[in-house]
Amino acid sequence: MIRKEIPSKVVYSLAITLYLIFQVTQHSTLQCAPLPDDSTRVQNLLVMDTVELHISGPSSDVTFYMNGLVFLSNTKFHQKMIPDHISFGVVKAYFVPLDYLSLESSRPLFPNDDFPYAPAGMSFTRDYGTVYFTKKVELADRTGVEKIFEMEIIEGKASQHQQLTFSSEPSRYLHPAISQNDSIMVFASDRTPSSGGLDLFIARRTGSEWTAPVNLGRGINTSGHEWFPFLDHCNNLYFASSGHRGYGGYDIYVCLWDGTGWGNPQNLTSFVNTPGDELAFSIHPNNKIAVFNRAMHAGTPGELLTIHLNSNAFPPSDTIDPRSRDICLLIPDMVGSGYTSGQFQAAANKPAEQAFNLEAMPLLSQAGSEEQDEPDQITLNTEDRTASDEITQEAEQHTVPVVESEEADVEEVPDEPIDEPDPDRLNFRVQILSSTRPNTRPEVTVEGEKYATFEYYYKGAYRITVGEFPTVGEANAFRLKCKNSGFNQSFVAAFRGEVRETDPSVFRQ
Repeated sequence: MIRKEIPSKVVYSLAITLYLIFQVTQHSTLQCAPLPDDSTRVQNLLVMDTVELHISGPSSDVTFYMNGLVFLSNTKFHQKMIPDHISFGVVKAYFVPLDYLSLESSRPLFPNDDFPYAPAGMSFTRDYGTVYFTKKVELADRTGVEKIFEMEIIEGKASQHQQLTFSSEPSRYLHPAISQNDSIMVFASDRTPSSGGLDLFIARRTGSEWTAPVNLGRGINTSGHEWFPFLDHCNNLYFASSGHRGYGGYDIYVCLWDGTGWGNPQNLTSFVNTPGDELAFSIHPNNKIAVFNRAMHAGTPGELLTIHLNSNAFPPSDTIDPRSRDICLLIPDMVGSGYTSGQFQAAANKPAEQAFNLEAMPLLSQAGSEEQDEPDQITLNTEDRTASDEITQEAEQHTVPVVESEEADVEEVPDEPIDEPDPDRLNFRVQILSSTRPNTRPEVTVEGEKYATFEYYYKGAYRITVGEFPTVGEANAFRLKCKNSGFNQSFVAAFRGEVRETDPSVFRQ
């Protein structure tokens, strides 16, 4: 294994920036704010290694999944062959644990689906319950146009997938990057308006739908290609670009999140970038290892490299906040300090100019024709937000049902028949689980109370919901109780009678 270290004489006059990491909630994003400087001197802060995983697939890119990597390979390299037997095999997604990076330790990613899509074009939600990925589709007048698809992962297996509606028009849509609270997605596209080539766009989730995409603007996009975006847990945006000034080819850049938007792109320095092409940078959710692809010559598969923390470079754990051992925080520090000629220089206390303000992004309807009256703010300034404010801001996202009060049931109408439920009545339920089998959870406990569940079949799986509420606000209040009871992926779904309502406008009533 080839090892590249930041030189031993490097003195990183570190403002080891300790950041306040807030709890991720729906319709809010993570803000990492610096604490007072720590003058700890460290050497060999980051270590770069090549990954000796001999991938024989159509690409050499990978992505993180759980405690391992996903890569593409041909099945003929993963099966024992009868002597003289010829097999051409098929392309398939494989998983390999980080602790045992070898073909012998790999297994199919999904036992029921080949899933032959480029790993660098995949993005998993934080709970690994959903994957967004790039897939080519055939159009009448064009061949092989990339689109973004969504698929739920149910009990470790692939399910039916569907194309995101905003990618339906005949442009290219690829490389989705989902934020860790699942509320925003950044992706590459050549749709209009464009600065040229592939630009980065952003869409926000409203309920179960996505808003019309918005271009990230000329502060981030150029006349070249901007693609392979990635969002870390602090909401810093990484991407590859051929249009910004760099070391040659495609370089990796980062736009640091400041609480309301992203600053101007900053090059990840000569420690990462070279005259070749650096692509598909991402960081594992445990924040201690990053991976990217480097090709010194265009068209070659290149090599896979990792960046990880050198544990020997840090003081004992009882003398420093363990959050400082976070590659998501240290890489931006490296960029800000200016890593040049093998040495770190003191960081300037000058904030980067903001290139894109997320708060100013209009909340458009899916058709892009309406602006909502009270746009939510994707920001982490939530310290002074009351519980009722949180419910109001989340009301357009999800809804939760509650059992009707006993007073409503007590009203007596002795001489008249009981009315049948209105099939057109709008109500809201809290969806908490999915299953491949029916009737798996007829009852659940929420904050010590038992509730009967309502189950419906949707997109290849049985969805389990709790409660029934007439308004979005009441449903969201109950959703918070479900989350507190361990149902972390709870969200509000709307129904007409007993049928799922997919019109996002019902959440704005």
